[in-house]
Amino acid sequence: MSESTSPWAGRRVLVTGCTGLLGAAVCHELFDRGAAVVGLIHERSGADIFAPGQGGRVHFVRGRADNVFRLHSAMAVHEVSAVFHLAAGEPFAADRGTPAVLDAVRLYSRRVPVVAARPLQAFTLTGHAEPLGGLSVARFGAVFGPGDRKVFRTAPATALALHGGEGLPPLPDGPVTDHVFVRDAARACLRVAEDVAVRGPGDYPFRSGWVLSDRRFGAAMRDVFNGAAPTLPDVAPPANPLGWAPETSFTDALQETLDWYGALARTGGRARAAA
Repeated sequence: MSESTSPWAGRRVLVTGCTGLLGAAVCHELFDRGAAVVGLIHERSGADIFAPGQGGRVHFVRGRADNVFRLHSAMAVHEVSAVFHLAAGEPFAADRGTPAVLDAVRLYSRRVPVVAARPLQAFTLTGHAEPLGGLSVARFGAVFGPGDRKVFRTAPATALALHGGEGLPPLPDGPVTDHVFVRDAARACLRVAEDVAVRGPGDYPFRSGWVLSDRRFGAAMRDVFNGAAPTLPDVAPPANPLGWAPETSFTDALQETLDWYGALARTGGRARAAA
């Protein structure tokens, strides 16, 4: 979609967690569609993941995702028209960021859509959506791809081990998880925000059909690294909301991921998030 025909062209969008894996990918999708990003960052470090040519498209605001005043101020000053709340919370602490974002939006404008990402497992285990309270939720299994600096996760650990000549690292063989390429997950988030403007808040589980254990996912990365075709379960493509489906093939997604970590290893950790 070109900037001239995109519903995002000329809009300003607040993104919390803009330097994270999914947050950065959402920013790049917004850039491609002609939007400007207001990126909430806690620390200035990490903001250099965006290329110099994107400097006019991103405006950084220092603050925390649980600070209602700072969030409302950023929304009002920059006149944002949508919010992607993608900041990661503390793993064992109560979620204070989401209520703060929703409170700030209510003070600013109830018409502004708010989209967050949540684990797919939480939806499948309960069998129903959690109360939204104005929040739209895009759900994914394991999101992977260029830009993930949490090297303990399966994709980064495997890619760095392969590039370091260490072979496949020890990975568990269960349970299985639906894996989604980060750029496709970002496109899903934008589709959710577009749908909210028409139908209101909702809960959207997205599945690629790439259902693998960590060990089998790592083996697929090794196959692509060695120039072979990866193996996927022979299952029918899953039905997804909003007509979404992966636009990147599994092989290409793994290759892009491997290439990014190869560059990261060569540059000593200075690679930018993939555009």
